[in-house]
Amino acid sequence: MRVAVAGAGPAGMAAAFRLSRAGARVTVLEAAAAVGGRTLTAALDGVRIDTAAQLFSSGDTRMLALLREAGGDGVAVPAPGRDALWRRGKAHEVVYGSVASMLGSGALPLSLKLRLGAKYLPFLARHAADLSTDALERAAAAGLDREPIGAWGERELGRDFVDLLVHPLLATLYGMTPEEASAGFYHALARGGAALQILTLRGGASTFCEVLARAVAAGGGQVRTGTPVRALRAGADGVEIGLDGGAERFDAVVLAVPAPVARELVGGSMPELGDWLAGVSVRPTATLAITTDRPLGVRWFGLSFARGESRAAGALCALEAKPAGLVPPGRGALVAFPLPHTGERLLGATPQEALRALLPDLALPFPGIEQWIRAVELYRWPHGWTLFPAGYLAHLGRFRAGRLESEPRLALAGDYLHAPTVEGAVASGLRAAERVLGVGR
Repeated sequence: MRVAVAGAGPAGMAAAFRLSRAGARVTVLEAAAAVGGRTLTAALDGVRIDTAAQLFSSGDTRMLALLREAGGDGVAVPAPGRDALWRRGKAHEVVYGSVASMLGSGALPLSLKLRLGAKYLPFLARHAADLSTDALERAAAAGLDREPIGAWGERELGRDFVDLLVHPLLATLYGMTPEEASAGFYHALARGGAALQILTLRGGASTFCEVLARAVAAGGGQVRTGTPVRALRAGADGVEIGLDGGAERFDAVVLAVPAPVARELVGGSMPELGDWLAGVSVRPTATLAITTDRPLGVRWFGLSFARGESRAAGALCALEAKPAGLVPPGRGALVAFPLPHTGERLLGATPQEALRALLPDLALPFPGIEQWIRAVELYRWPHGWTLFPAGYLAHLGRFRAGRLESEPRLALAGDYLHAPTVEGAVASGLRAAERVLGVGR
């Protein structure tokens, strides 16, 4: 069976690896110059920069299993385990995944800690069966998808809950505001992240896709970068893919591309699926990387800002806190994630323009940092964030019902079909692989 996989991010590479292991002849077609998608690791001034995705967790079970199966045993290692929240002019440290650390941190006022212990943790326990990132449609069925978490949180737990917990998490990792994100989605994140070990990858975040790409090639497949898919047409004898300079025919195709791109490719021939894809929202963004001539000298890896504490930045990541080899000794590197709507505006900026916009926030934890900077780069993500607003979990349930993919030779993959995480992308890729393998059985 000859199968094309369009897209070499985590979803596409997971599908390609599973298909290759099942005996399919796999061709991966990636528009960018390298594999990785939003797990891309790039070189800047002698530093390996994780340009978007930064950390993983022990809960990423599918991703970790594929990594080991593809020969990457030992690549995932424990991260330093510290985060920080900037509040009232100070970075308050916490330990990733530890409720006890969060409750003991000076980042949160005592009144909020009491409300969390008395009300929110019992709420999560009562709804445990409805709060799984593997089945977000359950939260919709339980009535938890009808309003944004900002409205729910302010009503049930107070403004501090929204400003100090909800806003930093959503703005940093999901590109959403509390006024947008589904309450059910946030509750599922809170339930799933209560006791996780945080991991990082030796060599950078793109190591996952690189290891799988090497395994696909070793199995006789191809990984062709710089090869965008321009069109596709499904028929009784296969699927024809239009490429620059020609077309190729395959027995089946996995479309592991952003939802707007998938809609352009399938909307005309599969109108019901195209209409569903039109209901998927993405937000463009950009990330800014800088290298410095000295270490940043902090114990934490990621610093999030409480709402109102920053002008343009949502979070800062000190890359020297990752395993040895990414940042040379005696140097420093920082990746800045802008606030959701700031990221949209920075998409068309130059690196220096983005630096000027973010510098006041960089200088809060690092006074005088402008004197240490050696190099600056801006990484642009036109389809950067997949949004899960109120009502989206019910929309996702329509896809999970299994009636929209009417063409058996074509399967979709992407985090928008599962959860907006690397693990969600991998899960969708594995599902797509099983779908197209069914054609050849």
